[in-house]
Amino acid sequence: MGFLRKIFLIISALILAGCAKSLIQTGSSAAEVVHPLFGKNSERKFYYDFISSDSLKLIWTADAFGSFNNSSVVANDSLIFIADLAGRVHVFNIETGKQKGVLKTKGAIFSTPLLYKFRIYYPLVKEGKKLTELIVYDYYAGKDLYIIEIEDLITNQILNDEEGIYLLAEDGTIYKYSYEAKLIWTTETNQKIHFVPALKQNKIFFGNDAGEFIVVDTRAGKIIFREKVTSHFFSGATIDNDLCYLGDDEGQIFAFDIKSYQIKFITKTDGRILMNTAVDDKNIYFGNMKRMLYCIDKRDGRIVWDKKTKGYFNSTPVVTKNRIIIPNNFKSIMIFDKNDGNPVTQIELDNRAKLSPVIVRNKLIIGYDEGIIAVYEFVD
Repeated sequence: MGFLRKIFLIISALILAGCAKSLIQTGSSAAEVVHPLFGKNSERKFYYDFISSDSLKLIWTADAFGSFNNSSVVANDSLIFIADLAGRVHVFNIETGKQKGVLKTKGAIFSTPLLYKFRIYYPLVKEGKKLTELIVYDYYAGKDLYIIEIEDLITNQILNDEEGIYLLAEDGTIYKYSYEAKLIWTTETNQKIHFVPALKQNKIFFGNDAGEFIVVDTRAGKIIFREKVTSHFFSGATIDNDLCYLGDDEGQIFAFDIKSYQIKFITKTDGRILMNTAVDDKNIYFGNMKRMLYCIDKRDGRIVWDKKTKGYFNSTPVVTKNRIIIPNNFKSIMIFDKNDGNPVTQIELDNRAKLSPVIVRNKLIIGYDEGIIAVYEFVD
């Protein structure tokens, strides 16, 4: 009976642990948000203004126990936050990898969360339903603030500005919410969207499944420009100065003027483009599913170089002053010289690379299938 009693207690403990309330509570009021959403800000910036070392030292790995979408971590100056497709948000200390908490919710999180002050905003898609919960959690106080039901599927990346947050649903509906989770407006575009939008000067820029380029005013939700320019868009927008760059399913890169909405140039490449471009002070960088990596002059669309590689690319790279760091679907992170596209080194992984890399405090943060987060330090 003693043995059976021990087994009963162990099983009971496991059940109670599985049902325990999820919690993230940092206990610090001094943290600074340094990477609040996918692409650092709503213009989608993937450039880091420093010379990165080719020597990388693995600091720690952690298991989130759930697969990732093609998204990224977000971070304040001491913690990184990552959502998974099992409906959880995990928090790790960036220096040690120690888990500082987890939010457990039932559903799937396709979007990178938004960090705003001491809050986490994320859309949770409910399983088997056309329903998303917009969840707002205070990670300083350790409690839910708002849970708002939206009868839609929110799988695209979040945008924000000083007025609130913007959500683009798969069916083409756009929602604007205040930071207190009050609905301000909705706009119907009546076309499906699987695209990472960008925002600048009170305007949202995005493409849709039907190949339209659309601009929406953030103040009233009015569609101010709409034009079919290609077959399909399944990539993302990146804004740099007065140009918005996006790639289509036919391998074309478009550069739109964000004031006139006119096309400045179209560059034809070989292979469908499924990522945001990364832009530095001179050029645009991106890869495709035909193993090609490209560098294009951001002013006129001229191809500076193109390289056939060993990678399949559908996650956005990061670019430093000297390197391109890009996830490869064939189980690695590949690093290239950005001046000529020649390979420099790579990080071998146990599974497919999924997350777009993020650099925080001289550390490269990556993620790959089966829910693994890995943090490397650039070593001089």
